[in-house]
Amino acid sequence: MKKLVNNSFIALFSILLLTNTTSCIKKNPGPGGTSAIKGKVIGQEFIPGEVEIQQLIFTGGEQLEHGDYFLLNKVSNNDNYYIYFKNPNWVSAADPGLAGRIGLEVVFNYSDSNLEIAQAVKNKLATISPLNFNMNLSQDMLTLVYKQVNDIADLDNGTTNFATDVVNQGSANFLSTTLVPMAEKRVYICYGDDTNPSADVRTNSNGEFIFENLQVGNYKVYVVGDQANSSNMPEEVSQNVLIEVKESIKDIGILQIYF
Repeated sequence: MKKLVNNSFIALFSILLLTNTTSCIKKNPGPGGTSAIKGKVIGQEFIPGEVEIQQLIFTGGEQLEHGDYFLLNKVSNNDNYYIYFKNPNWVSAADPGLAGRIGLEVVFNYSDSNLEIAQAVKNKLATISPLNFNMNLSQDMLTLVYKQVNDIADLDNGTTNFATDVVNQGSANFLSTTLVPMAEKRVYICYGDDTNPSADVRTNSNGEFIFENLQVGNYKVYVVGDQANSSNMPEEVSQNVLIEVKESIKDIGILQIYF
């Protein structure tokens, strides 16, 4: 004879089994919880430097002396140069032998015009490789446009009567020292292993943000600014956050960006 199982026992067993199974299911991070993540976004202004632009205006050969020279800096790689002038009618050495620099000889005659002197200097500089600047010759004015943003010591006319000018003072990229709250900045959050943003919020006037109604789990919070060494190139500033307890608020502090 089969035993009859008490209906009440079956019902109780089913409830216990369901409860135990549910408790073993790990909830995914995301909305629907009672926790929050907050923080603040501040920014530091990025000011791109400019390339150095130098100009040299030449005189004619009648205003040059055998052995005259002028100075150029960072001509090739980190090498500084001096360009000296040699008149073939002189038997004495023209090279002044300046320490710490590389000498470059330009042969001239007293009858050479300022245009001829300018062209001779440009031709001699063109023999150097790699050359850190591009050259443009207009009449007797040679313009040097450096290829990279950097601090370049100004050219010097040395013992010549050449006129010199610096059109742009090159400077390395630098940052202002002022840190400001980033108002209305978009902040993103990724739930769990999501690689794309799951949600986003805007900062208030003080740069503060908060993601609310989150469940226990792993999150990534990030904001996008500019790279500190490149103009208009985006860079992500992020922080991984673990919420372990319900009804908790995780303060991740400051996310600092460049703009």
